[in-house]
Amino acid sequence: MYKPQNFTIEELVHPQIINDIGEANAWRRLNEFALNDLQRIRGKWFAKHSTGIYVNRPELGIDSRGLRPPDDPDGSFYSTHKKGTTFDLEPVNGLFRDLYDFIMGMIENDELEFLNILEDFEFTKTWIHVGYMNTDKKPLIIKP
Repeated sequence: MYKPQNFTIEELVHPQIINDIGEANAWRRLNEFALNDLQRIRGKWFAKHSTGIYVNRPELGIDSRGLRPPDDPDGSFYSTHKKGTTFDLEPVNGLFRDLYDFIMGMIENDELEFLNILEDFEFTKTWIHVGYMNTDKKPLIIKP
């Protein structure tokens, strides 16, 4: 089972899921390829900026930026967050547009093996929605 070096299960999975099925099973619900790419993004971002990336921030009550339960009121009914292949990222240093462009470049340059979509920055200026969909476009830019 792959666990990324710089993220905890609480940062990646809604607490309801962890409480219902336990940590080990919560890890199993996350896509290994998505986690590899998430770690790749974080590692390269840290190398450039000496700072990290948030997903969930439980201490602030932000808990639906990674894997969400089926009945989660955040986002759409068919959200790919519910499949463990999508994450909403927040740069610790507050450089949201820079992180968006950074990930866009990684996708365009084939530095990511799995994650291939971004949500249009104009709709999500306080987080970067990155995930996977079955598409040949790299990246596929989606709108909420």
